[in-house]
Amino acid sequence: MELSQLGEFGLISRAKEIFIPSDKEGVVVGIGDDCAAIKLRKGFLLIATTDAIIEGIHFKLDYIQPYQLGIKSININLSDIAAMGGIPLYALLSIAVPQIFSVKFINEFLKGVKDGAKRFKVSIIGGNVSSSKNEFSINMTVLGEVEEKYMTLRKGTEAGDKIFVTGYLGDSAAGLEILKSSPGHPSGGWVAAVSSQWRKKLVNKHLMPIPRLKEGRFLAVKKLATSMIDISDGLASDIRRICEESNVGANIFIKNIPISKSLKSKIRNPKSQINLALYGGEDYELLFTVKPENVRKLKSLWKNMKTHITTIGEITGKGINLINPDGKTIPLKGEGYNHFKS
Repeated sequence: MELSQLGEFGLISRAKEIFIPSDKEGVVVGIGDDCAAIKLRKGFLLIATTDAIIEGIHFKLDYIQPYQLGIKSININLSDIAAMGGIPLYALLSIAVPQIFSVKFINEFLKGVKDGAKRFKVSIIGGNVSSSKNEFSINMTVLGEVEEKYMTLRKGTEAGDKIFVTGYLGDSAAGLEILKSSPGHPSGGWVAAVSSQWRKKLVNKHLMPIPRLKEGRFLAVKKLATSMIDISDGLASDIRRICEESNVGANIFIKNIPISKSLKSKIRNPKSQINLALYGGEDYELLFTVKPENVRKLKSLWKNMKTHITTIGEITGKGINLINPDGKTIPLKGEGYNHFKS
C-alpha cells in the first residue's frame, strides 16, 4: 500500500496508535488535538531542541534503512539534551513524505522513532504530516527539563581548564565513507553484508549514534563540567563554538585525540585519521571542559562509567591551535560541516 491510499488522517491515526505516551500523568493532551499539553515540574527549566533532517542533505536512502533513520532522528536531538545535562521527556515529530512511498517504509521509520524514544523514556506527543514532491524531510523537536543549578552551557570555561571528550572521534565519518563506497545496495541493505566487525562498528556509529545522556547528566549533577557541547559538526567546529562563547582559546594535542581500533583498521594513515576526527562530524560525543583542580575527582568518579573519556587539550587565553607530537603549534583554521559553505 502507498501513502496516497492511506491518506493524511490515516497516517495520523496510525502514528497515534504507535506513539502511546509512556508518561501518562505528565501528558494532559497528546496526538490528535491542535497542541499537546504537558505538566511541568516546579523548580525545573524547560529545555527544547529541534533538528531538520533532509533527504539528499543529511541522508540518502541508498545508505540507511527506514528503521535506522527513525532511531537516528530521535537520537541526534537527544544528544543536544545530553550536552546541557538535561533529562529528555517529550518529542514532536513532523514529516513530509512523497506520496509514492510505501506504508511499510513509514511503518518501519515510525517504529525506529518509537524504539529510540522508548530506550530513553521519551514520549512522542505530537507533530505534523505533509506530502512532498521528491524528498523525505524530517523535523524532530525534543522537550526536556533540567534544574537551573545543574544546567551546563557552551559558555563557562576559562583559561587553564582541561578539555575532554567522551568516546572516540571520526568513526561516524569513516562509516559514511564505507557506505558511499558500496553503491547499489538500497536502503542500507549492504550493511548486513559487511563481513568485518570493525566495519560494522563504524557504519553503525554513523547510522545509529547513541546520545550520551547518562554521561552528560553525570557531569552536570556532579558539577564537573564548566562548559559542554555535543560534537555534531566535528571537533574543529565545536571547540570553536565553546571558545567563542567564553572568549577564550584552546590548544588541542593531536596525539591525545582518541581514535578507535576500528578506525585504525580502516585507515592506516594517522593524518587521515586525525582529519576525520577533526572535520568528519556526526560523532555525537560530548566535548567538555573541567577545572584543573577537579580533574582527579572526575577520573576517580568516572571509574563506574562505561564510556571512555580522554583529555585532549587545554583552554588558553586566545587562539585555537593544534599541537603536534613534536610540540609544534599549528593554528586550527579549518572547520567541520557547514550547511551554507561548499
